Amino acid sequence: MVVATRRFEFSAAHRYWRDDWSAEENERVFGPYTSPYGHGHNYTLDVSITGELDERTGMVMNMTELKAIVNDVLEEFDHKHLNFDTPYFRDQIPTTENLVRVLWRLIAARLPAHARLVHLRLYEQPDLWADYDGTGETQFSRLYTFASAHRLHAPTLSDDENRLIYGKCNNPNGHGHNYTLEVTVQGPIDPATGMLVDLEWLDRTVHSVIDQLHLRHLDREISAFADRPSTAENIIVYLWNELAPLLEGRLALLRLWETRKNIFSYAGPSPVQV
Repeated sequence: MVVATRRFEFSAAHRYWRDDWSAEENERVFGPYTSPYGHGHNYTLDVSITGELDERTGMVMNMTELKAIVNDVLEEFDHKHLNFDTPYFRDQIPTTENLVRVLWRLIAARLPAHARLVHLRLYEQPDLWADYDGTGETQFSRLYTFASAHRLHAPTLSDDENRLIYGKCNNPNGHGHNYTLEVTVQGPIDPATGMLVDLEWLDRTVHSVIDQLHLRHLDREISAFADRPSTAENIIVYLWNELAPLLEGRLALLRLWETRKNIFSYAGPSPVQV
């Protein structure tokens, strides 16, 4: 089936706070998000639907109709304080993970019978978002950057073969990139915090790995690339192997931008077929 996606935007404020916790516990868990006045975001929401194509119109659903439905839902949230101006966060914290599930419930209930909601992606910031597809678990993604030098050179190939395969990337003095790493984790939402993972813990964990690559020459300073070419494919597998144990089974996907045009994804080793 064809999947159609429409992007929406709204602005809202929120605060992370539990009345049944002490101020010290709230500040320990939520940090600056506990400000009594709240803080705000320009949210971006990608709404994806599917269904049988209408033979007359050639559309899954008229985007004008979808726009009206979603905008009617977002009217409850736009230019509001989520904690105080909406009824949805009296008993749960308005995290990105909780908010995307609330939006799913409201939008799915309003769609006509011939269209079906298949995916929501809610950006709280350009480098932080949550995905939900109506199933039990939510995905949460965060972008990170590191800068490294490298030279594409396979020790098992001759110099001529390396030059032929890798071209300019085989320059003996190396070259470099500003890498962007997308880390996606998946799992149940903690009912106490409304979060899939503690963001500070996630940041510390990811930086404990990528900071070892940042401002380094991969081939000359990282032992994992001493005997294998530092291709983006090998880098992303290396990052998975380093991060997966630290993220305690929550790692779902890595995506690595070597340049704006070269993007690589990895979801771990494939299960062995028997």
